[in-house]
Parts: sequence; C-alpha cells; structure tokens
Amino acid sequence: MNLRLRIAAAVAVASLLPCELIAQRERLIVRTEGFGATPVTVPAGSAMANEHAQQGVQLTLAHRLVRQQGSTVIMLGAQWRGVRADLPRSGFGGSTGPSDRTTLHVATADLMLLRTSGAKHTLVGVLRPGLYGDGFRVEGAAFVDRIVSPRTTIGAGLSYASSFGQLLPIPVVHVVARPSRRILVDALLPARGDVWWMPRKGLDLGLSAALAGAQYGLTTSQRRNGAEALWLANATLGPQLRWAPRGGKLQVTAEAGMTVVRRLEYVRDGRSIADLAPGNVPYARLGVQRLF
Repeated sequence: MNLRLRIAAAVAVASLLPCELIAQRERLIVRTEGFGATPVTVPAGSAMANEHAQQGVQLTLAHRLVRQQGSTVIMLGAQWRGVRADLPRSGFGGSTGPSDRTTLHVATADLMLLRTSGAKHTLVGVLRPGLYGDGFRVEGAAFVDRIVSPRTTIGAGLSYASSFGQLLPIPVVHVVARPSRRILVDALLPARGDVWWMPRKGLDLGLSAALAGAQYGLTTSQRRNGAEALWLANATLGPQLRWAPRGGKLQVTAEAGMTVVRRLEYVRDGRSIADLAPGNVPYARLGVQRLF
C-alpha cells in the first residue's frame, strides 16, 4: 500500500476526537447539523421539564506540510465548531421558565504526524490543543495501522478525548476493508462505523453510526448551581451521501437518521451534579467539502 493510501486509512483515527480532525483526504469542510427538540428532566424539585434542542456548525481547514517525502507526512489543521443548545434558564431546583439559547464553542489547532515503518505499518500521532468552551486543554491520540491483506488494514491505539462528553482515555480499533470494488468498510470503534457503496464515480451512498461530543467548560453566565462544565454527546445512526456534482474534488454531503444514545450533564469538580437525560430525536447534517 503506497503512502497516499496509508494516509487515507490512518487519518480516520482523528474522528474519535470531539470533532473530525481531518476527515479522509479533506482540505476543507463546512457542515451544519440539527437535532429535534425533546423535553429534559430538571432534577431537585423542578416544577416542569425544560425543552432541549441542538444545532451545530463546523468549519475545518487542513494542509499537508510534507507530501510523501521519505516515510513521514505532517498535516496541519484548524477547526471551529459552534453548538447552539437550549439549556435550563435558572438553577435546577424549581426552574419553571423556558430554556436559554446558549452557544458552546470548540476552537483548536490540529497536528497530525504519520510515519511508515517497514512495508506494513503506519504510526499515527495526533495533538489537538484548543479551547473547549471556557477551558483550554490538549486532546490527542496515538495509533498503529497494519496492512493484513491487499484489501484490509487493521489498527489499534489509544486516545485521550471527550467524544463521549467526558474527557477519558479510550482504546480504539480501526478497520478499513474493501471487500469489493464498490464497497468500503471504514470503522474506528467505538466512535464510528461507515459502510459505503459506490455505484458510480462521484456518488457514494452509505450507512453511518457515529458518536460525537465534547466536555465544555462553562462561562459564568452559562453555569447553573455552581456547575463548571457540561458533558454533551450524541450517538447517531442513519444513511449518508457524498456527491461530487462534476466528478471533481468538491463534494456535497448529507446525512439523516435518529440518535440512539444521548448525554447532557452538568458537572462540578469532575462529578455530574445534574443529568438532564434528553430523549432520542431525529437529526440531519448537510455540508460541502473539498478534497486534497
């Protein structure tokens, strides 16, 4: 497998992080998403439940600093993601008013290092320093891919990230398989799994299972009952599409389906103090992206 194909396989490890670092071969991503509204339970004697809805916008830029020179490739990137959510207006106890619209931000610099080792292995390192809501931290991952056959690559590694909503060390398993010319399996468990069918050039149809979230530091105006952070995550399942209108490098993307697991918890001193337990809802994502 040449270095370009190794990059396309190994770079998917970054999608375990709260937002995609550099999805496969993408130089630019602009994407918007929306989740339906659902009641949430506000504990400690609240007179009524608040409603939670969520929308998001993502912008990702990437650049290959070194292109296939020797056995090492360095990729630099930047990412911003804004999530607009309905959160309880007052403290958890006795809150009866409508929800506040609150915008949570993630803004990061991204560094990825890929190095081939021998004929079958690729080593991947990812660092992502940035602002996660009101807090600065560094998330990242280390990963090794091994070519086990001409059509299959399997890897394993460890990430330190908050895609589950909570900052955790997470073991990962990476699988890229091409059982036939028109079918691609690309999974980074437990964060995501994609099965693609490519009926013709410029059109990819697939099924996606994904988990995306972050641990957000809260500003003073966003805090409730002394909460310092918010754990937010959504696991989704649904069909997806990638379409290049002229068969070139510019693609339109679309995805829709249902959430299957959700997390929305207020946190103080590293412990959950209020689990708002949002219900599952329909979601949709639309975007455009340009490949390298």
